[in-house]
Amino acid sequence: MNVLAILKDFTFRCKSVFENTTTKMSKRFLNWLILTIRTVALIPGKVNFTRLSRYGGRTAKTFASNFKTSVDWMKVNIGMAQDCFGPADDMAVAIDPSFISKAGRLTYGIGRFWSGVAQRVKRGLEIMAIGAISLSKHTCVMLGAVQSPNFRTLESEKQMSMLGWYVALVRSKATELFSLTDILVADAFFSKYEFVNEVIGMGFRFVGRLRANSYLRYLAIPDSSAPRRRGRKKKYGEKVDFSNLDMSVFTSFIYEDSKGNKTRCHTAVVHSRALKRDIRIVVCPFENAEPLLYFSTDTDMRPEKIIGFYRTRFQIEFGIRDAK
Repeated sequence: MNVLAILKDFTFRCKSVFENTTTKMSKRFLNWLILTIRTVALIPGKVNFTRLSRYGGRTAKTFASNFKTSVDWMKVNIGMAQDCFGPADDMAVAIDPSFISKAGRLTYGIGRFWSGVAQRVKRGLEIMAIGAISLSKHTCVMLGAVQSPNFRTLESEKQMSMLGWYVALVRSKATELFSLTDILVADAFFSKYEFVNEVIGMGFRFVGRLRANSYLRYLAIPDSSAPRRRGRKKKYGEKVDFSNLDMSVFTSFIYEDSKGNKTRCHTAVVHSRALKRDIRIVVCPFENAEPLLYFSTDTDMRPEKIIGFYRTRFQIEFGIRDAK
């Protein structure tokens, strides 16, 4: 397929998505928007109104005035994801905060945020990236990004923690995200009761990762031969020892990743004391290292999908990189 054929296919897909997802868009604005997207894809290097005018065949004033028109990009990008991906059970929504270096004192939202690259708190900005990931295609379509307010603003003006703001953001986008899927994936930072309990209350199924020292308990197995005693029946058994799993409870399986690498993993339904609920845990042991613990609040979810969703979550990093 040559460049012109790719460009024609890209233009057709964009037009189809815009027409099906946006009802308040005039034909004139739709044609301008498709022209702009196509021109941005073709411009080498820096993009501004002058260069858009040079390559796009419209005046710089036309581009500037049309850029003031608001577009519901979340709906547009969800439509793009539905067009590119397969069935809903193959998709999940991934969220990931990302740090942006920024100097100065007057920029809105500037403060101290965690930088995963530097592994420490740094001064700058933060965005919450939202993307749709596909297991079968092993890729991500970015749905949107929202700037995070700094901690002092949240604490003084909204009496809210940073984790509480993340919950509020997911709640504000929940209706649109449910049109795509009800599976939400996030890294280990979000595997906290305050976050997991809230998103489950919204209707999401959560997939995440736990620390290797997490306190998990086996579910109690009723013994019909035991004598009847007064009081509440025992709900939980012993603590899960990850160095010595009870294989009468855990089930082993072979997980094969997209590169063909095979790993023997173990899965079971256990109780998490921190999350205050039963979860499906997947243990992936490594030689001379702590095991990786993936989990889902949907105890019926297949363990292969739990691992797949969490590992595919990393594809959102490429969308963040391209946006930066």
